[in-house]
Amino acid sequence: MRARRCDEERRGTPAGRPLRATRTSGALPAIAVGMLGAAVCGALVWAQAPAQVITRGEFSFAYDERGISELKHPADPFGAMVTTPASTGRGGRGGAPQGPPRAATLGLTLAFQVGNATDWQSVADRGPMTAAPEAGTVQYSTGGASAPLAVTETYRTDGAALDWTIELKAGRSPVRVGDFGITLPVQGPSGATPADIFERGFLKHQFVSGAGSFFFYVRASGAPPFLLVTPKPGTKLEYYTAGGRSGGTMFVHSAKSGNEETRGTWRQAHTALDLRAGATASYGFRMQWASSYDQLRDLLYENGLFDVRVVPGMTVPSDLSAQFSLRTKARIESVTAEFPDQTSITASGSPPSQAGASAGRHLYAVTFRKLGENMLTITHDGGRKTYLEFFVTEPMETLIKKRAAFLVDRQQIKDPSKWWDGVYGPYDMRAKTVRTIDDPDIFLDRMVYALTADDPGLAKAPYLAAKNVTYPDKAEIESLEYYIEHFVWGGLQRKDDERPYPYGIYGTPNWFINRDPQRRKDYAEGLANGATAIADLAKEHVWRSYDYPHVVMLYFHMYQIAKMYPEMSTYLDASGYLNRAWETARAFYTYPYEIYPSYYDTYKWGLYNELTVLGVIDALKAEGFPEQAKWLTGEWEKKVKYFVYDDAYPFRSEYAFDRTAFESTYAFAKYGATHDMKPDENLWFDLKLKKWWSHPAVKREDSRAFMDRQLASGLVVRGWLNPAYYTLGADPGVSYMAAMGGWGVLDYAVNFAPSPYDWLQLGYASYLSSWSLVNSGTAETNYGFWYPGKENDGAAGWQFMSAKAGNAWMGSSYPGGVTEPRGPWHYDGEIDLGFGGALRMAATVVTNDPTFGWIAYGGVMKDEGATLSVNPRDGVRQRLAVVTQDRGLPFADSLSRLKVELERDGFAASRDLVVDKALGRIAFSLENRTGSAHVTGLRLSFPVNTHYGVFVDGTQVRVVETGNPDYPWRAEIGVPVQGVSIELRR
Repeated sequence: MRARRCDEERRGTPAGRPLRATRTSGALPAIAVGMLGAAVCGALVWAQAPAQVITRGEFSFAYDERGISELKHPADPFGAMVTTPASTGRGGRGGAPQGPPRAATLGLTLAFQVGNATDWQSVADRGPMTAAPEAGTVQYSTGGASAPLAVTETYRTDGAALDWTIELKAGRSPVRVGDFGITLPVQGPSGATPADIFERGFLKHQFVSGAGSFFFYVRASGAPPFLLVTPKPGTKLEYYTAGGRSGGTMFVHSAKSGNEETRGTWRQAHTALDLRAGATASYGFRMQWASSYDQLRDLLYENGLFDVRVVPGMTVPSDLSAQFSLRTKARIESVTAEFPDQTSITASGSPPSQAGASAGRHLYAVTFRKLGENMLTITHDGGRKTYLEFFVTEPMETLIKKRAAFLVDRQQIKDPSKWWDGVYGPYDMRAKTVRTIDDPDIFLDRMVYALTADDPGLAKAPYLAAKNVTYPDKAEIESLEYYIEHFVWGGLQRKDDERPYPYGIYGTPNWFINRDPQRRKDYAEGLANGATAIADLAKEHVWRSYDYPHVVMLYFHMYQIAKMYPEMSTYLDASGYLNRAWETARAFYTYPYEIYPSYYDTYKWGLYNELTVLGVIDALKAEGFPEQAKWLTGEWEKKVKYFVYDDAYPFRSEYAFDRTAFESTYAFAKYGATHDMKPDENLWFDLKLKKWWSHPAVKREDSRAFMDRQLASGLVVRGWLNPAYYTLGADPGVSYMAAMGGWGVLDYAVNFAPSPYDWLQLGYASYLSSWSLVNSGTAETNYGFWYPGKENDGAAGWQFMSAKAGNAWMGSSYPGGVTEPRGPWHYDGEIDLGFGGALRMAATVVTNDPTFGWIAYGGVMKDEGATLSVNPRDGVRQRLAVVTQDRGLPFADSLSRLKVELERDGFAASRDLVVDKALGRIAFSLENRTGSAHVTGLRLSFPVNTHYGVFVDGTQVRVVETGNPDYPWRAEIGVPVQGVSIELRR
């Protein structure tokens, strides 16, 4: 239907033709719904008359007989247009243009039934236009007295807002409107240059949730202004269809499209509008610009919607409660639970007086006892409804351990007759089985890599190793060493005596094919598009940069395990694992650029898990290998300097704008902001650009400035104001990237942010969000919300499908593709990248929040006046951070920051941490996690100009300087079998 309509336009159907109502069968898919204006054909539509432009205050837009286009802010700092500009391509019959190209217009989707008819009609074209440019008004009147449905659209701007009002009027017969939606054809982050991508490309954030819905657009660099779209009172949003990073239709009514899509669940009703003969209904949307996220919140408040804040996040472990704030002008009538018998909601009064909270803020505490999705309904303003969607998981510690056990018990292949012996294969929750080369399911053609290679195949072991640093389990460590001995060494990874490229990691499709020239050739020739692979046959396929950091991380954590728990490690000792980590890191910085410099920009891309190189450097120094540490430090600093100085928008990886870049980019910024790097001349030669990179002046302040740019762009791909568990703190379609990029957000809050409270809220929500993808539960809940059954208890999804149903790129080589229903994809793929990243950020964080008062993220807190008692439940119980106002100073931005980290063992689960609000004393108990006496390190960071004594069971121990900017102090603690009590005193 869409193709046919566009073809009609290209054949030169005269503009200004009479209104035509078309009929579509009720059995057709949702794409058959007609749209007013040019949104269906986008920029390929050609107009007969030139568009006129209205510029008034903060708004500029074009208008012609097709509709409204070329929407922008006249003072945009980059001259960007938010909506899709005119195409420069050719059109018309035979490819010859029939007039000047015109930009795509704002679209209106309508499908309706007349009287007792069962078929659907749609309005194909806008009717006559009238404009009053001096008043900032354009109006389209579609249909007349004889039309079954008349539509009047009015666009009016006063310079501060652009209002889009749509009035529907039934003709002589009753009308049921089954679909009513709007579309903004916004240009996404794409283009030939970084300026195109980051300065003129926009991403959409949305909250589709009844009367409180909204959506907004932010350019990829994060620079304002932002465009906010809010429904006017009486208008709501209940459904949407996916449209990439910036598109999609937002539905006010969706009874037709929503009910025709039967492949997934949806949490809101698909409603219709019934109009009796001659009756009217009016809807409206308001567009406004904002210069900051705070102003976006203020605009939501001023428009009668909800500025929502939630702690610790909207994915909530069952052993924690949540609090949320509703700042609104709306008259709240009730907040009710989807499962009232298993939910406790308490209105907790006004915000703390010391916070200077604004009027209109309502605070609530909620405790959920039902695992899985939990919806709260806010009823307001005479029966209107807005929804908050939470997801309740098992406790974090349960999830972390259960996921690790599942990888070992259900996903590892131990079969010496197979070349993939030892691998942790992708798990199919739908079929309750592990997929292999013998049974690949959707992983065909080039996607065969997902079974044994690339991020999907290599991410699981590093997570498992990281978990065992914290919670050692001999059977799990044996599983890891089986994987290393049988799958990695001499298979995935070239051995130390293999020439050329010792320690090289084989990339896609897998090591079995790449190790044999004939198999490489056969594979390349069998690909649907194998030209590149055929051209590369002569090269040894160890050039894929992305794979190396996962193996570095695996070896580094195995070094930690072997050093702390030598009785549990039998394949290599600590020095053997550290050497593997070092040699793999050296190969990472050497081979990709040496073999494939035309593509692999080793120093220009941020890669997941790359930051573990810093751990390797520290270990090399500690173990007496200064030259190796110096070489790795030099390679790392080449990247830091490139990102800080040499690229305005270094936020790419495999793609021009890539969410996977934001973990490394923050790590580079943090390193440069906390370390003195030397100026240089001709630091490294760029083989692709044929130039040397030099940095004649290098300052920490420059890296700190880059950190701000990095965070601004990182927020663009992270849900912040849109409060649903699959958006808050998450990348679009919550995935492994939520926690990995979120690590930087939380780290910034704890270590750098002048006002840390927003960042703490967002960072901790990021930590929790992707755990909603774990399928786990109890016997009473049949072991999982998403794919129940004991066999799936501990499985996980790759990422989240937030639309009712949509395409999953994991099936990009499967004939016809793979459609996933709303919820986690049924394969795990790369999710363990995210879980590994989450283990790096797991902490209990105490703060005095301006909205919620004293709270403990990742803990259960009791306020006892001068002190706080906190039971740590963050899942790891090894890190404590306190970030609060400095009581010795009268300035709101003067902060005291205190951090504690244990190198092994953990805070006792049965004992509370005691935190003096003035930070004069911190006390806690350590549990011994191995059952044998040993020594552990206690890492410490104190508030500026303070020092603390460390007391172990009442006896003071020595504290030494480390030179580590994260933890400048360290004490060694003897830990007996029964554990030990520790006290910090200022």
